[in-house]
Amino acid sequence: MRNTIIIEANNVLLTDFDSKLLAPAFIESTEGGVRILFDDIDDLKNYQQSLLAGSDQTDETDQKNEIRSKLNALLNKALLDHQMVLDAIKSFAHALFSFIFKADAHRQDKIVIFNTMIEGIRETTNSWELEKSLQESTYELGVPVFNHKLTFYNYAHNQIDFNYEKIKNRLIKDLLVLSMEIQHP
Repeated sequence: MRNTIIIEANNVLLTDFDSKLLAPAFIESTEGGVRILFDDIDDLKNYQQSLLAGSDQTDETDQKNEIRSKLNALLNKALLDHQMVLDAIKSFAHALFSFIFKADAHRQDKIVIFNTMIEGIRETTNSWELEKSLQESTYELGVPVFNHKLTFYNYAHNQIDFNYEKIKNRLIKDLLVLSMEIQHP
């Protein structure tokens, strides 16, 4: 969900990738080590698989294992960061879904409001439009009040670091999954 995933690896040199390890697509030298850039989480996962697949070689050196282990830990940290974003989106989807389907209204009205909300979300281009769209599509049910622990908007509002389109599409996907569960228990 990040626009660019940046991994800073201290005490790892650019030359370590010449003979010791598979180099990622985008890597640059820094004062204390290297900076690795990934366009998206899939690129990061593919690199991690390649990095770990290389550990099956029998001519492993301790230094090579140490560097691989350090890189893998940094990649796992980036994957955890990505999972936190996914969890925030899922929590927000649950809160929206609960707000609509636990409201005091007829079931058909709730379904219409839900579908209107989904269409409104699809048309948004930023998180401010999303907030407005949610308010407009659910106004008949009252003002949505969500748990203060929801961190969704921390990610959705930060378009410098995070890709709003990916966040929005994941939110829609999570909402549709929830609606399928209610239709087909």
